Amino acid sequence: MKCPRCGVENGSRTICNECGYFMYRAVDQNRKQMTKSERAREDAKIIWKNVSRVLRVAWMVLVIIVMSFLMIAVLTYFFNGV
Repeated sequence: MKCPRCGVENGSRTICNECGYFMYRAVDQNRKQMTKSERAREDAKIIWKNVSRVLRVAWMVLVIIVMSFLMIAVLTYFFNGV
């Protein structure tokens, strides 16, 4: 790849060896097209990330509820004089 700023040839590098210019631009023509299976894999990663986040929150809510009931049971045991 030839640097547009200084004109030095840099091979396949995206940063110029001479001046440090960042030659890659995020435009449609620079994007690599994903296959259907790659897209499905990326979608599955995103879905699993969101599901795991929801499950983590649900687990914490369940732990808080169980601990609250245990705390209430212990407190009623000690304060009722059994």
